[in-house]
Amino acid sequence: MAKRKKPRHPLHVLRIVSQLVFFALFLGLLISTALGTAVMATPHLAQMFLITDPLILVGMALAGTFTSVLLAALAVVALSLILPRAYCGWICPLGTTMDIVDKLLFRKRDRSTNMAPRLRQVKYGLLAALLVLAVFRLGVFGWFDPVCIATRSFGVAVYPMADHAAKASLVAAEENGIDVAADLYDWAAGTGLFIRDANFKEGACGVGYPWSFTFAALLLAILLVQAYQKRFWCRNLCPLGALMGLLGSVSPFRPRVSDTCIACGACRKGCKMGAFEPADGQKRYRLLVQECITCYACERAFCPVDAIHIGAGAPDARPAPGLLPSRRAFLGSAAGGAVFAPALLLDQRTRNKAETNPMVRPPGAVRPDTEFLSACVRCGECMRVCPTNALHPSGLENGIAGLWTPTFVFNIGYCEYFCGITKDDVEQGRLDKPANLCGMVCPTGAIRQLTHAEKIAHKIGTAVFDHSRCLPWARGEECLTCEEQCPLPEKAISHRYEDVANLDWLAMPQPDRHRYDQIQAKPSQTADEQAELARMPPKSKRIARPYVLRDRCIGCGTCENVCPLDGASGVRVERLQTREIRATPSGDH
Repeated sequence: MAKRKKPRHPLHVLRIVSQLVFFALFLGLLISTALGTAVMATPHLAQMFLITDPLILVGMALAGTFTSVLLAALAVVALSLILPRAYCGWICPLGTTMDIVDKLLFRKRDRSTNMAPRLRQVKYGLLAALLVLAVFRLGVFGWFDPVCIATRSFGVAVYPMADHAAKASLVAAEENGIDVAADLYDWAAGTGLFIRDANFKEGACGVGYPWSFTFAALLLAILLVQAYQKRFWCRNLCPLGALMGLLGSVSPFRPRVSDTCIACGACRKGCKMGAFEPADGQKRYRLLVQECITCYACERAFCPVDAIHIGAGAPDARPAPGLLPSRRAFLGSAAGGAVFAPALLLDQRTRNKAETNPMVRPPGAVRPDTEFLSACVRCGECMRVCPTNALHPSGLENGIAGLWTPTFVFNIGYCEYFCGITKDDVEQGRLDKPANLCGMVCPTGAIRQLTHAEKIAHKIGTAVFDHSRCLPWARGEECLTCEEQCPLPEKAISHRYEDVANLDWLAMPQPDRHRYDQIQAKPSQTADEQAELARMPPKSKRIARPYVLRDRCIGCGTCENVCPLDGASGVRVERLQTREIRATPSGDH
């Protein structure tokens, strides 16, 4: 007779429901705020998962860039003091993603022998190193924070890829005569499920990011490494989990193993966090509270003799032997962060002089750039919400410390003049609301909110013409697209008429050019000679050549974006010089 499966604890079922609800909320906010579609109505909802992240709260406090909105994370801190690591098991979107993938791919895979208990110590050493780096005003803990990873991966990689795949599939189905595909496409576009739908059917590429593949690959690695251990990331690498595990050490509410335990190992085999281990010198198991995510799976489902009970009791803040790194290892991790921090800062300062360092930051970004690096957590919120897809994660051109911080790629998009505000608002004088979506969703204040008047006066760079590329300058061809498209009421690009060499004349054979000069040199010309000259292109022609009015240009990048040249544009936006940043009014810092 088959053994009847024990019923789940009601709170175990509630925990699964909680995970799915919060994950659906996370995805809903991601979709609704993509490219600014619903940020104006719910700016704090767009930040919800990030401003309630205790690691961001602690990191920002140590970096000296604390903002009051981050106090919302104290609610999660309080939860962790009562229920150890409950955030990891009940709310965290990355943890829920791992559980879903584990159920789909590795449900029947036995990984109970792959315990590797020493790997658990890595997350505590990583936490120590990241907090030391934060003291040096480097916000690189965002590279490893699970909420930042989920926001960055889903917002900058998964959602744009899924959006493009869905559009391409529906368009292909429509072209093959499936009428319902056209209706479904129109419905998805009308409800805002698709990002930047304009002209996709005519061949427009839509939204994309240079680092999308990398972010998708990192997320995939985090999910697939569960083939070795359930929740491998949470067990061994997550610095937020380490922080909340330490907070949960003082919790009186935790699973407890009674003396009726028969040491069968069923709890250790079933626990997704590997939070049970044999007690030293005793024939029973004990719980590592710092590893427990309060999922309630163990109380009924695992133990055949019901020796596990989750409830209140006397707290024991002392960690089990071997759970935390040794004092030497812990100090070594902190020292590693202290050594690595100056190297990152020196690398960033060295690259400040490099021509390859664009450093064109979003409007409202704190200055100088070292301050921005301390406040930015690399979450990708600003990139996701940018209405023209102009903000992208930077690479090493901004130094290792600047990796994945937002920077403009004007070949793809530009800083929208009417961002977060309409033309009608400006004409009617309704200028008191924020006018930069990136500042509205930034959870840490690395990008401050600007009104429209502040935004159009906030200089982020200066346009410069490349005379070797610009059509009027390099080829003598008529083109004033940049001037026509400049969004400023008082254009930052103007033009002057100059006589320039005619390339068509220069392309003529040498004898023809010589004949042209001969006829031109004559004081008087016959009718035949005049007709011969008329058949030849003129030696020079008068064209309009554009130039930048530096005192008006704010560096929005519209000119670079609309330049008709393939490849590098004939005009590009250069970063502000140090003297220009120092001359910026104090309100922009």
